[in-house]
Amino acid sequence: MLSLFRQPYGADGGVDARSAENAIGRTSLDLWDLVLRESLQNSWDARRDVNGPISYAVDEYNMTVEQTEVLTKEIFAELPPHCQCSDLSRHVFDRRLRVMVISDSGTKGLGGPVRGHLAGSGERRDFVDFVRNLGRSTAKGLQGGTYGLGKGVLYKASKVGVCLIYSQTFHEGAIQARIIGVSGGDGDYDDGGLRYTGRNWWGVPGDDAIVDPLVGEAARELALRLGMPIPAADNTGTSIMILAPENEGYEAGVDRIQAMASAALKWAWPHAVDTSQGANILFSFSADGTELPAPDPLESKEYREFALAYLEGRKRILDPEYVPDWQTTFTRIESKRPHRFLGLLVHRISGSPESTPSELENTVALLRTPRMVVKYMPVAAQPKGIPTYGVFIAAHDMDQAFAKSEPVTHDDWVYQRASVSKNSANPVKIALDRIRDTFKSLAVDGVRASGGVASKGASKVSASLGSLLSGFSGNGAEQQPERESRQSSSRQRKARVKQIAEPDLLYMDQGIAVRYSFSVVGGRNGDIVDLNVTAHVVTESGANEGAVPADARTPEFLGWESDGWLNTNPSLRVSVPTDRVFVAVFSQPQDTAMRASAQLNEVEYAGS
Repeated sequence: MLSLFRQPYGADGGVDARSAENAIGRTSLDLWDLVLRESLQNSWDARRDVNGPISYAVDEYNMTVEQTEVLTKEIFAELPPHCQCSDLSRHVFDRRLRVMVISDSGTKGLGGPVRGHLAGSGERRDFVDFVRNLGRSTAKGLQGGTYGLGKGVLYKASKVGVCLIYSQTFHEGAIQARIIGVSGGDGDYDDGGLRYTGRNWWGVPGDDAIVDPLVGEAARELALRLGMPIPAADNTGTSIMILAPENEGYEAGVDRIQAMASAALKWAWPHAVDTSQGANILFSFSADGTELPAPDPLESKEYREFALAYLEGRKRILDPEYVPDWQTTFTRIESKRPHRFLGLLVHRISGSPESTPSELENTVALLRTPRMVVKYMPVAAQPKGIPTYGVFIAAHDMDQAFAKSEPVTHDDWVYQRASVSKNSANPVKIALDRIRDTFKSLAVDGVRASGGVASKGASKVSASLGSLLSGFSGNGAEQQPERESRQSSSRQRKARVKQIAEPDLLYMDQGIAVRYSFSVVGGRNGDIVDLNVTAHVVTESGANEGAVPADARTPEFLGWESDGWLNTNPSLRVSVPTDRVFVAVFSQPQDTAMRASAQLNEVEYAGS
C-alpha cells in the first residue's frame, strides 16, 4: 500500500501547490486543448529518436469495481484534509471511478534521480522535473513543454486535482518501472500547528518520511491491476491517469475525447502527416472502448491546405531549388540589420474557390522546432474572396529567440517577451510584421509580392494568389470605360466587341483558368459576325510576348462557356444586334501575366 506525504512549508518558506496552475494565466484555449498541447509536447520532447516515431494515446473509461478498490484502498487510502481529493469517494459512482489516461511509448520515460536535491551525473532529470519541481531548469534549454509550469493543467483537468503517474525508463542499464500519485490543484492550509503547501505525493516512504515512487516489478504489477494502458515490458514510456476528469463544457466522456482528438488535429497536424517515412506521432483516441478516428490533416477540409503548405515548405528547406506546385508561394522572411534569415513563409490559395465557415481561413500557422502549431495568426484577406492558408517555419537557429517569446502555455509569440539586447532589432517582431506586410501587399496590389506584371490591362495569377487586373484600351480583353454615346437613341451601325467585366478565376482539373467576358454592341439588324479570341503572355514592359521560350507554357484556349459546358471552337458565330454575354476561358500559365483580345469578322450571306 502506498503512503501519503503532505509537504509542509520549510522554515525558509516554500511554494503552494496552485503556483503551477496560476502560472498558466489567462488563455483563450479550451481546457482540453491545453491538456493536449502540454502532454503531447512533453511526450515529443521525451522521444527516444530525434524524428520519432512515438505513440500517443488518450483513453477515458470507468474503472471496474475491482480496479476502483485497488485505487482507493491501496494507493489513495490516506487522503489529506482541506484538499479537493479529501472527498475522493464523492466521485465514485456505483463503486466505479471514471478516469482519463494519457499514455505514450517510444519515449524515454521519466528517468533520472527520484529526489530533487540529488546532483545529477549528466543524465536527464525528467522524473523530478515532472513529479517534484515547479518550473523548468534552464539546463534543459527551450523545447516544447519539457515539464515546466504548464504541467499544472493536468491537475486542473481532474476534479480532485490528482494524477497517478506510471513510467518505464532506463535506470542503471535496465528498464525500471515507477509509479507515484501526485496532487497539484490545492492551495495551502493549516493543520496541527503546521502550514502545508497543498502539494501531496503517494508512494513508498523513505527514512525522512518523504515518499519515493514504487519501483520495479511491483510497480508494473500494480499498474496492470489498475487496468492502465502502459508500455510493453521491453519498451519505455509514460502513462498519466487523471482521476475524475473535469466535465467543463463536455458532459459525456466521448465529447471530451473528441475535443482532445480535434485539438491534436488543430495543433499537431505537422506530426500527423506522412513526410515520406510515415507520421512521426501515431495517435489513438478512445472513449469507453470505442475508437475515434485518428487525426488525418490531408483528409480534412480545414487543415489540408496547411498540411500541403508545410510539406511543400519542407521540400524547399531541403532543396533551395525546389519549384512548388501552382498553388504555393515561398517567401523568405529576413531581417536587415543584422541580415538574418528568420524563417520560411509558405502560403497557398485554396484548391477550391468556395469559402468555408472555417475561422482558420486567411491565417498563418506559426511553427518552430517542436513542430507544434503555436497559434494561427490572422492576415489580410485576399481579393475575390479566395481563401488563403499559410505556414511560417522558423529558422532552426532562431528557435530559442521565438521560444523565449512564448508564455507558459506556448500559444503565442509575444515579441515584448523576447530577450534582446538594448537597441537591438527584435527578430520576433520583425518576423510577425514581415508576415503581415506580405499579405497586406498581396491584398492591395492583387499580385504576388515577389514579382510579376501589374501593368494596366494585364491579368496576373501568381502561384499563391488569384488576382486579375484589366484596363488597356483597344480591342483586347479589357474593361472599357463607359462613354456617353452621341447616338444614344439609335444603335450604332457597325458591330464592335468590348470586355464588360474584369477577368476572374476558375478552378479546373488541370489547374487555374481565367474567364474573360465580352459583349458585342451595335451592328445592323440581321448581320452575322464571327467572334474570335486569342490570349498572350504579357512582358514586364506591358507588350505581348513575341518569341516564346522553348520550355515556356502559353495560355491555352479552353472554350466559350455555353449552358454549363465549353464550346472549344475559338471562333463563335453571332447574330447581331444581341444582348448576350460571351465568356472565353483560358488556362493561366503559372506565375505569368496574360491579356486576351477579341476581334469581329463580318460574314457575307447570299441574299443578305
